[in-house]
Amino acid sequence: MTGNTVLALDVGEARIGLARGERGSSFVFGRGWLERSGSPARDIAELKRRMEEEGAGLLIVGLPRRSDGGDSEQTRRVRAFAEQLSAAGLAVEFEDERFTTRIAEQQISGSLRGRHGRREKGLRDEAAAVLILETWLARQENR
Repeated sequence: MTGNTVLALDVGEARIGLARGERGSSFVFGRGWLERSGSPARDIAELKRRMEEEGAGLLIVGLPRRSDGGDSEQTRRVRAFAEQLSAAGLAVEFEDERFTTRIAEQQISGSLRGRHGRREKGLRDEAAAVLILETWLARQENR
């Protein structure tokens, strides 16, 4: 694993959107999505495999806060999942993901007219992960 490669996660109940980038670069690439298995242990094992495949040493987990900045039930679920990732030995950082799903929906809606279902939702989750990582990388550059 390299120290520069990072993966971002948009964690949802049904899917986890994935994106890959490098510290010091503004280029981010969507890496699809993971359909949740119903078993956090299986999901974590798959994320570990993907990290190894990508050579990533850090996970950036999108934290879905309410528009007022407070925590929601989904915020608590994502924090709990991130704690499980950390307990499995994975390095985790959070990035505020307010509005990323809405922005991602707007970005992909024009290209997906007439398509519905899991593929469209997966593409939205992947696009949200890209936005999460772009935001995180930009903040790293400004430090």
